[in-house]
Amino acid sequence: MKTDSIKIGFNAAAILLTDESGKVIDASKKLLELFDVNSISELEEILNKAKVIDKNNNSIKFEDLPFLQSKEKSKSRTTVLKFIVKNFEKWFLIQSFNSEKNKSEENFNTSFFTDITIESDLVQAYKETFSSISTVLYSTNNDGSEYYFITEAVRNLFGFSPEEVYNNKLLLLRSIDKKHFQKFKDFVEALRNGEPSIVEYRMKDRFGKDHWVRHSGFPIIKNGLVKKVVGMIVEITDEKITRLKLESSEERFRMLIDTADDLIFILNGFGYFNLVNENGAKALGYLPEEMLGKHFLEFIDKDDESKIAEAFSKILSSNDVTTFEADFLDRFDKSVTFEINAKPLITNGQVSGMISIGRNITNRKMDEQKIRDLNSKLVEANRIISIERERARHKITVLEELNKLKSEFVSNISHELRTPLASIVGFAETMISDPELPKETSKEFSEIILSEGRRLAKLINDVLEFSKLESGEEELAINEFSLTAVLSEAAAKFEKQIDDREITLTKEFPKQKILINADRDRILHVFINLISNAVRFNNYGGRISIIVHDYGKEVEVAINDTGIGIAERDLPKLFQKFSKITKQGAPVIGAGFGLAIVKQIVELHKGVVRVKSEESKGSTFIVRLPKLQNSRG
Repeated sequence: MKTDSIKIGFNAAAILLTDESGKVIDASKKLLELFDVNSISELEEILNKAKVIDKNNNSIKFEDLPFLQSKEKSKSRTTVLKFIVKNFEKWFLIQSFNSEKNKSEENFNTSFFTDITIESDLVQAYKETFSSISTVLYSTNNDGSEYYFITEAVRNLFGFSPEEVYNNKLLLLRSIDKKHFQKFKDFVEALRNGEPSIVEYRMKDRFGKDHWVRHSGFPIIKNGLVKKVVGMIVEITDEKITRLKLESSEERFRMLIDTADDLIFILNGFGYFNLVNENGAKALGYLPEEMLGKHFLEFIDKDDESKIAEAFSKILSSNDVTTFEADFLDRFDKSVTFEINAKPLITNGQVSGMISIGRNITNRKMDEQKIRDLNSKLVEANRIISIERERARHKITVLEELNKLKSEFVSNISHELRTPLASIVGFAETMISDPELPKETSKEFSEIILSEGRRLAKLINDVLEFSKLESGEEELAINEFSLTAVLSEAAAKFEKQIDDREITLTKEFPKQKILINADRDRILHVFINLISNAVRFNNYGGRISIIVHDYGKEVEVAINDTGIGIAERDLPKLFQKFSKITKQGAPVIGAGFGLAIVKQIVELHKGVVRVKSEESKGSTFIVRLPKLQNSRG
């Protein structure tokens, strides 16, 4: 029973037994579990192959392992080590001691392993965090004579390592300037009494260089007694030098600025008031001491903060005077506008603050606003006068314009009518004057006469159609119909031409049915005209796509082609009547009424038609129509 109890106790702890040579004699089950192995031989292999490092990240050789060291020195030894093998990484606290037997028996070493991986990783994270902070963070006893903890930043400020501070209790105290030591003693006394305290003093680092620091302390109180102090030490050398320089000339400067009516102030590097003159403070309803130590933005209208931030950024990046306006709020939340001229204060090449002079321009701004209001009314009056003059000029010239348009219309229509009539008359006279014309020639002439007759008829119909639409004499026959069905019907009329020219036609219609209330015949006329142009002006083997987008209350149809395109200079006159765009290699067909009629029909339906085109790359005509239409006369 006694043996079983010993065995149970042995396996309950993580224990390793080794002989004088370091060979593993035995290991507890708990230790095997910690190393994630099943046998002592596997454990011994890991111990021999593992990379071992201490808490300072130094590699440890096998012969320096603690359970061998304790054997050699014949005393107990405690060490923290990390074992790394492939995917296995763990920190252990190892306590080893030598077990001596009688002279006839060999000595052996007993080592107890404690897994502290989580704790060690946290300590490492804390170290990395604190080492990146320039401020010295510390923890001491209640009188500051013994440091329990101090960050690596102490090297940069005092020139000592944390270990040197731990080992020499008076190291930092001796760095303090003797003239300032009484201030430090008062600081410590306040901490002993349980009061948070701050002291500024001059000190010398280990290399004899002077520094000014701000030393803050916060007592940790338990059961009414100060147990320890935590705090921080920040270097303020540049700030202190600037402050001392300012203080040395402050009296003369104060006499100067207090005679000024303007707002004169100095801000430190963080935007807090270090100085403000009496008259300037009174303009805002304050005493100077009420503004000192407060941030500049505390007195600024919230709506003005972004503008002020932009101005400050400009000041910090320039050595010149920067001028900006700021709306302050006085003690009674009344807005007071100042025009501020500001210049950065430079110490040792760094911006340490800002000096500024602000002139109260509240009344001037009010006067400027009144002038702007009057100017606005004057501009409005001039605009009304100009409109009336323009209207009068328009009335005078409207008859001339109507006559000019009438003349242009007669001239254009005459030209368009004369061309097909000349062909018809010429070929007809030839056929009559020569009864013996061959049948083939007679047939060819007859076809030309028929084609020109149809062209003439189409021109007359287009003129009549456009005239009716433009005058508004004809009512729209509003009915509900499927827009995609109309598009398919229009495209079907050009199947032969599309096949003959090997053009690829694609349609992208929404899955849901698109119903609109409109004049079906006129909408069909619109898309026949647009698809006809897309076919006629396309390249052999080109592409045409008809795309429909449903936008709820509106529907949009885009007809794209890969044809010859339209020059940008010609786009503005594309929808004008009698306007025909000519291009080398392109057919010239029609009298220029087609797109004008398209535009007129779409606009009568409260829609919009527009075009996007690029020479040699094709055109896209876009028609946007409302789904609901009221019939009109």
